Amino acid sequence: MIRYNKRLILLTTVLTLTLFLPPASRSEFYKYVTEKGATHYVDDLSKVPEKYLDQIKTYRERYDHLSESERSIMLQKDRELDEKRSLEEDKLLKEREKEALKQQYETDVIIRGNQVLVPVTIGHGQLEQEALFLLDTGATHLVLFKKFANQFSLEAVEKGVSKVAGGGLVPSELVVLDYVKVGPLRVNQARATVIANVGSSGKALNFSGLLGMNILRNIEYTIDFENSKIRWKPRS
Repeated sequence: MIRYNKRLILLTTVLTLTLFLPPASRSEFYKYVTEKGATHYVDDLSKVPEKYLDQIKTYRERYDHLSESERSIMLQKDRELDEKRSLEEDKLLKEREKEALKQQYETDVIIRGNQVLVPVTIGHGQLEQEALFLLDTGATHLVLFKKFANQFSLEAVEKGVSKVAGGGLVPSELVVLDYVKVGPLRVNQARATVIANVGSSGKALNFSGLLGMNILRNIEYTIDFENSKIRWKPRS
């Protein structure tokens, strides 16, 4: 007759049952944010769109010791706090974007008496150069002084003479630039006149040309003399 140790059988049964019982679960939930800034929480990773998987954050619920209703309340508070932070971050980002846009439509200028010197970027071929140009509503074209123009490989479309301040006539060349940028404005294939870079007194000027009406007519602007700025408003 075989005798069985009842205590051993009982212990073995308990261990076997323990092995097959599911482990105590700790819930997890996942967070992702859409392109529009909406924050989502899901309790199943398969519910997360594939394009957001690289930003997934996994949270273990730290309220497992609470009742179901208490845990739901605490989780809801956590989510509300996280959403509040996301809204604050979104607000800060929009404020920064607004400030960046404002700066884009403002240009710092140099004002000397009635002269307003504006930074202008000239691009032609492989070269791009920024220089100060005198804002001149009396100039029909953008004017480049020869010393500045010589940096570029420019071919004259026409040659002739141009009238300068004081009524004098000087030799000039008409050229076409790849582009001109001033403030938020870019003008492609801009026509410009090249003349000698001296003033009527024979002294070299402290700017590289004249910002004329073929550029200025494409944009509205106001001059803030007190703060030395131009504020631009593109024409609709």
